[in-house]
Amino acid sequence: MQQHPVPQPITSYEFRLVGDMTLKQFGKLASGIILALIVYGINPPGFIKWPLIILFAGIGIAMAFLPFGGRPIDVWIIAFIKRIYSPTLYLWQTKNKNQNSILQNQTPALPKEPKVEPKIESQTVNKPVEQNVRPKPVLPFIPPPPANSAANRRPKVEPRFLTNTLLPTPPTMPNIIVGYVHTPNKKIIDGAIIEIRDPQGIPVRALKTNQLGQFQTATPLSNGSYEIELEKEGYTFDIIKVNFEGKTIPPIEIISK
Repeated sequence: MQQHPVPQPITSYEFRLVGDMTLKQFGKLASGIILALIVYGINPPGFIKWPLIILFAGIGIAMAFLPFGGRPIDVWIIAFIKRIYSPTLYLWQTKNKNQNSILQNQTPALPKEPKVEPKIESQTVNKPVEQNVRPKPVLPFIPPPPANSAANRRPKVEPRFLTNTLLPTPPTMPNIIVGYVHTPNKKIIDGAIIEIRDPQGIPVRALKTNQLGQFQTATPLSNGSYEIELEKEGYTFDIIKVNFEGKTIPPIEIISK
């Protein structure tokens, strides 16, 4: 974790005695020297006297001129002492459960009111007279013909490719379908719905011709045989069979009947 510098006061002014030494630094230095002089004046044994003098003098100098981590030494000492004596473990105690039982025993019991069962009066309800209604005839269920039956399938033809043409633009990727839909009189058919089905008859793409009668798939299809079926009100189209072999396919020309 990156340690950010401790914000320093920028608006407060500290009085300086000598050079860059402030009044607060002088107080910290003087306190250490005074403690060292007191030890010197008491004059304990030599093995205790000189270590204490050096210790107190060093602490005073460190608190005054040797900050650690952007903070004075005395701030670290005070924080260390508070950390030792402040509680770090808190215990949660539940209330005595016997108090609730005592209160319940002291509460006088209220007399129970007798239960009164409601009386149900018998009433005669005039039921409507059932009229002779003829049941509706049930028509036999005739299942629709399957999707792949001859009744719902149109003739399948091979595709007719356009060569040496600029519109529509030939595809540059393999297994991409580009096509152009029009009438035998070269009239553009726009808004025609195009459905591409895989060999199992499952639709894999759904397209729509633009105002120029053109269409194109955005992503390539897998190798295999596919069927292209078009729907447009007032027009009839044959189902086109296309085989994909991982090659680029020229634009397909689709002509209505």
